[in-house]
Amino acid sequence: MPIKVGFLVGKDTDLVEDEKYYKIGDPSFLADMPDKYRVDPDSHEYLKDCAPGTKGQAHADTAIPWYIQKHYPEIEVDIIFPTEITLKRLKSNLVNFVIGYDVINAVFEGKDKMKAMIKTFKGCGNIMPSWEVQEFIYMKSSYMNELKRLGVPMAPTIFAYKKDRTPEGLLNQIKERGWRMFVMKQSYMAFSLGFAKLSVEECEQNPSILKDYFEEHTDCPEYVVQEAIEGFVRNWETRCFWFNGEFLYAIANKAAVSTDDGVEQIVTGDDIPEEFLENAKRIGKEALKCLPQLRAPNGEPIPMTLIRTDVGCADSQVYDKDTHWDPAKKTFFLNEIEYGGTTYFIRHLKFDAMPLWARLYAEKAREIQAKVDEAAGAPAAKRAKAAGGAVLKKPAAARAPEVLKRPAAAAR
Repeated sequence: MPIKVGFLVGKDTDLVEDEKYYKIGDPSFLADMPDKYRVDPDSHEYLKDCAPGTKGQAHADTAIPWYIQKHYPEIEVDIIFPTEITLKRLKSNLVNFVIGYDVINAVFEGKDKMKAMIKTFKGCGNIMPSWEVQEFIYMKSSYMNELKRLGVPMAPTIFAYKKDRTPEGLLNQIKERGWRMFVMKQSYMAFSLGFAKLSVEECEQNPSILKDYFEEHTDCPEYVVQEAIEGFVRNWETRCFWFNGEFLYAIANKAAVSTDDGVEQIVTGDDIPEEFLENAKRIGKEALKCLPQLRAPNGEPIPMTLIRTDVGCADSQVYDKDTHWDPAKKTFFLNEIEYGGTTYFIRHLKFDAMPLWARLYAEKAREIQAKVDEAAGAPAAKRAKAAGGAVLKKPAAARAPEVLKRPAAAAR
């Protein structure tokens, strides 16, 4: 019996049907994908919601499950649009992977939608990663405080919590730390919305700047306020992708404001300077340790699904009184952590990552099925089938030696 697996989709910025992907991958598996899963580049709506004849492209979140459907007959794929997310739908699957739409998307649809989505994610018991992991990442102070405890370098940070923050109090904290420039970000937010780069001087001269920010973003549970790192925009920010705690690949980007032509630069593979890649992998690996234990729907511990660690670089003076980075050297630091709903950058890579992601999600589904079966006391044959491996029908001592195939989850 196939394993029924849900995939929550909703991307419109992570193209696979794109000329860049065609140079490194084989898009033929998308030939028979229904148009309803494609997105109109102009309206950013799924074609099922557009006028007849509208053309669109597939993004990573629909392309990955479609690839699984084409190549993994033991998986019954359930592609779930944002409007179709219900407790009943999610519970009808063994597990539901968030690879597109999540609670952050719901934030943009209003308080009621966000509350309803949180209730659904909490209540279904089979969302992946678990709600515990998602919430830990959404509330940036949760993982950043743990990273600080672990000694992972980060930009000097102040958390301004909703319950007791004021514009005057925040500015005083910033001045006490010795900062000159600072940035403001938000938890439960994405796409750089709520981002502001400000100077102490301008905020002192015009108090309405911070006052207006507080009024505009009054509902945000916490502001993440950091000293502005001058080298951040002129150096590569390196984003490492991890699955099961193992490094997969990285992309590095440089902000448009620091490039000669004013266009963001993205490099991958051996085009990423070795110093940046190795330090990003080192810091990213340490950052993974801060995350809660991921668990299967039955509570059994399992290795983590997709995590992305973004690492920046400082190469100039940092004024924070408690931070002592050498301005004459590069200092690499963790900027943020994201999970499965993030951008995969498949079309920017130098290899076809579609088979890789399909295999990882299919193997994870089989791993979870095996955990559930084992806890339920299922026969060994069923557990081995779920794991994609071989079954020993007799005790080893009663039969001739033979080479056993490894479970698919162990293959690389």
